[in-house]
Amino acid sequence: MAKLTLSLLLAIALATTLVAAATAPKTAITLVFAQTTNTTTNNNSNSNAVLGSLFLTGEDKLTSFNPINETYTVVSYVGNRTIMPPDATAATINATETGNLTLNLQPNGITFVEGQSLLVTEGGGNNNSGAEQQENATAVLVDLNGVRPDDPRSSTGVIFFSTNSTGQLAFLDNMIAIYQVKASPAGTAIEMWEWKGADLPFENEGDGDTIRETDSEIERDRER
Repeated sequence: MAKLTLSLLLAIALATTLVAAATAPKTAITLVFAQTTNTTTNNNSNSNAVLGSLFLTGEDKLTSFNPINETYTVVSYVGNRTIMPPDATAATINATETGNLTLNLQPNGITFVEGQSLLVTEGGGNNNSGAEQQENATAVLVDLNGVRPDDPRSSTGVIFFSTNSTGQLAFLDNMIAIYQVKASPAGTAIEMWEWKGADLPFENEGDGDTIRETDSEIERDRER
């Protein structure tokens, strides 16, 4: 679990750079991490982090805002979602998302956000009506708000989807995605890209070795 948390936080730290390049689908970016071994020799380790195409956009509005104290706030939101499945022949999906977030203001002015959400597609017909059935997916998310001084109202985060759907939303199951939120007084706009995977460097305490953790290893850590 510790590796999973560190993986997500590293992904958030990298995501601002990745999102800036996401206008070119499937752009590969080489990220360099400085490491120091026990012999104090500096080495560079490369991590190839890749974003898929933009697959979700939407707009949110707060439905509740509950400050617990000066640094901790609980909020709820609802928003529309336009989902573009990776299969180019599939139709665009319209959905609604509701969620709950906790906002924890740090001493450095950055807000650490954690939450969970429910995504529900439009529909609602029964099996005999011929209308599309409603499908849903749940998600857990974490993001950092206020990282960029030039755009303090924006945030960048990581989200993990789960669904039992075998239809339109089946592609979301076990997907990790990177999202960018732009806030304004009228609401917030969100864009989301699939996280295609990366080898993230970790250092064992005391030995300076590098551990490469792939998406499959992250999934195994999550199951533990």
